[in-house]
Amino acid sequence: FEHGPQHLKPMPMVEVAEMLGIHVATVSRAVSEKWAQSPRGLVPLRGFFSLGTENAEGEDVSWNAVKAMVKEAVDGENKSKPLSDREIADILEKRGVTIARRTVVKYRDQLGILSGALRKKH
Repeated sequence: FEHGPQHLKPMPMVEVAEMLGIHVATVSRAVSEKWAQSPRGLVPLRGFFSLGTENAEGEDVSWNAVKAMVKEAVDGENKSKPLSDREIADILEKRGVTIARRTVVKYRDQLGILSGALRKKH
């Protein structure tokens, strides 16, 4: 967490509930509408829980980390020639995370990032 969302490992609520010996709904209610103060500002506790995938090295990568990689790719693009969703997926694949182009679209939409055609600056 100290190094940003791209470094978070997946931590499903179900796993936490099993470790604590309680129902997943109890964990969900416990973190609902709760926030933590951090050097990065206020963070919803629910944000610490996510599912994920494995990268090419077999390490767990959370979906929040994948979203952060999508945002990082868009933030670093040439604004006069924005990256396509396919190009973003290719960049992530080079970083060891294989996701479909349509998953890039889904995460881009969730992050409020416009399509490449609409991001283009002349």
